[in-house]
Amino acid sequence: MSAKQDRLILWVGEKHSGKTTGAAHLVKIARAEGFDVAGVLAPSLYHKGRLMGFDVVDLRDQTRAPLARRGMDASTMGPFTFIEDGLRLGIAALSREAAQSADLVVVDEFGPLELSGQGWRSSVDSLLASISAAILLVVRRELVESVHHIYADFRCRNVNAAEPEASRRIIRILNARCQSPREAT
Repeated sequence: MSAKQDRLILWVGEKHSGKTTGAAHLVKIARAEGFDVAGVLAPSLYHKGRLMGFDVVDLRDQTRAPLARRGMDASTMGPFTFIEDGLRLGIAALSREAAQSADLVVVDEFGPLELSGQGWRSSVDSLLASISAAILLVVRRELVESVHHIYADFRCRNVNAAEPEASRRIIRILNARCQSPREAT
């Protein structure tokens, strides 16, 4: 299997099942194994058991900003209002410059916003066209088919985020990719 075929990995799980927590664990393992990791995580924020929103964390420098909050004003997507500072931070973290040297770029989450062409979508499209890193999209199970349709030109490898060996599977993919020469950018 060529390195190009394993560029797009879907980290799949149910809504609110711990996909982001698992992806954060994967990032730690990948770094401990010597891989260069870039991208974003979007941890959930709860107050008294109620989901209130999400932050965005740049995996390069751990910079954190508010990404979305429950119903703050009219610029909402579903029940959430997206915050410009968080969107800017995420777009910068997913830029070609920020991800150029990475072995793995994590994009949490690739959801309804991205499926509608917004959010991290243009960043992911740009990265797929411009760098050779593996790109891991955190995706809800019910959206997997739609993501496969959007990226039909790429072989999407699905990894069940809840599997005990999920992180090790990604490390094996990265090891296989890094044994072959990097693709020219």
